[in-house]
Amino acid sequence: MEVNSPKVNVLISTYKGEKYIKEQLDSIFNQSYGNISIYIRDDGSEDSTLDIIENYISEGKKVRLIKGNNIGFGKSFMSLLKIADDGDYWAFCDQDDVWYVDKIKWAVEYLETQDNSEPLMYHSSYLLADENLENGTKSNLWNQNYTFAKSLTEVIHMGFSCVINSEMRDLMLRAEIENISSHDHWAELLAVKYGRIYEDDRVASIHRRLTESQSSSSLYARFRWLKGAMKGKSEILPVAREYCRVFDDKKDKDWYIANLFVNDGYSVTKSLKKAFYPHRWRSSISSEIVLRALMLIGKV
Repeated sequence: MEVNSPKVNVLISTYKGEKYIKEQLDSIFNQSYGNISIYIRDDGSEDSTLDIIENYISEGKKVRLIKGNNIGFGKSFMSLLKIADDGDYWAFCDQDDVWYVDKIKWAVEYLETQDNSEPLMYHSSYLLADENLENGTKSNLWNQNYTFAKSLTEVIHMGFSCVINSEMRDLMLRAEIENISSHDHWAELLAVKYGRIYEDDRVASIHRRLTESQSSSSLYARFRWLKGAMKGKSEILPVAREYCRVFDDKKDKDWYIANLFVNDGYSVTKSLKKAFYPHRWRSSISSEIVLRALMLIGKV
């Protein structure tokens, strides 16, 4: 480890992660970048997840473990972000992925060349693979004309591939933790609006697609989102409501867009404005059609 190298806090929220957590932790301990501290908040696991983590701690690994009740992955990650207050950069980490050896090194190398007085998010490419880490396909985020409206209604910069700076952390923590259901959704929205996102084309991790995964990239998560939306439980509402509460600028056009999703009940006017919004809400045409239909009937 180089003298005075920036400190990176790796944040992991675990929940019933016994099957893959060891492989993920080993990939973090094997990083080529040395100045890393690992913060783990367990979200109420009932399997051997805690035993595995505590075994690493007993071996002298640099891990701080917080045992908590089940509050959901978004709130759990936000809690970790607040707890890990001593550092230069913060990296979100899923419990069931595998990081390549230079993941953190590449992030720090880029971030150290930038103006860190502005909120920054570094996002590396990744492979989407099956549960055996096979049949991987590379993520593709380039040239998508990513706007505030899109970042409000979908998440493409996945938390497990993100590293943020101190300004970005401070911006995220302006929210009330209990109001955040998805940390990466919140991070992406704020980075698009107030900061800057750098997309590194180099593959730095392998992401497992599991039916039980909390990641928004899995098909199961998409189905879960649709099912929740039909019940009036879309994840767009809490992030829009918290954005409007924290950044209360009614003259701002993006605040106006976010406020279209803040309803106490069905609003014909807002539903029509969303459904016939003249610009794209999402990157995928099929997802766009489904979303606008849900908007029209007041489910989103």
